[in-house]
Amino acid sequence: MITHTFQMLPAVGAKKERAIWESGVLSWDDFLSADSVGSMKSDAKSRGDSVIMQASELLDDGDCSGLAEMIPKGEAWRMYRRFRDRAVYLDIETDSLSRDSLVTVVTLHGMGDTVTLTEGIDLTPEALSQALDGAAMLVTFNGSCFDVPVLRNSFPEVCWDFPMYDLRFASRKVGYRGGLKPLEIEMGITRSDEIEGVDGADAVRLWKMWQRNGDRDALDILTEYNRADTMNLEVIADRIFDKLVRDHAGFRW
Repeated sequence: MITHTFQMLPAVGAKKERAIWESGVLSWDDFLSADSVGSMKSDAKSRGDSVIMQASELLDDGDCSGLAEMIPKGEAWRMYRRFRDRAVYLDIETDSLSRDSLVTVVTLHGMGDTVTLTEGIDLTPEALSQALDGAAMLVTFNGSCFDVPVLRNSFPEVCWDFPMYDLRFASRKVGYRGGLKPLEIEMGITRSDEIEGVDGADAVRLWKMWQRNGDRDALDILTEYNRADTMNLEVIADRIFDKLVRDHAGFRW
């Protein structure tokens, strides 16, 4: 999808982008090879050529962050397929719902590995940085509003400046509503019996059981719950992306 977007061009939003597609110009290559594009004036076309060549160079260099700076934040999902092998799926648990909450458990899944880090055991800035090493983008559910701001507050030493494919907002583009668990149910994604029905409030309670009583079973359930949250993001991200391409964009590339 990234090579089919034109929203990095000056004054081009979703409506003008669609008009470009409907004119028969579906990709960056189409744009660069065309003598003219729809009703676009020649000087605007020349400026567009320069912008697209810059974007193409960034893509060739694998610079996901550089590309992200050229397009609206809400369109970062378009880069997902191209950078999927360097995507990190991320989810956290906390002891409350405020931005200054204590981060209790973090799972990072992707690039061939799944790492779960726990407060007081192995959750450190160094461990987080190592798990993120080589990542191009983050995939979260509501991470732009909660997970990453909380992590940034708790671990300012760690670089969190990654483009984000936030499934909370991406799923709304294709008609889904509600939180992560209803979305999983609608998609037919199941969980193990041990964590079926566990929710965010339970996650806080389980952490307190571990902290106050040393209840290892509670910590194990919390860890499994967080890992399921995170690993299920991969399945959801793939399905939402396909729907975005098919339903939101309206074209088959």
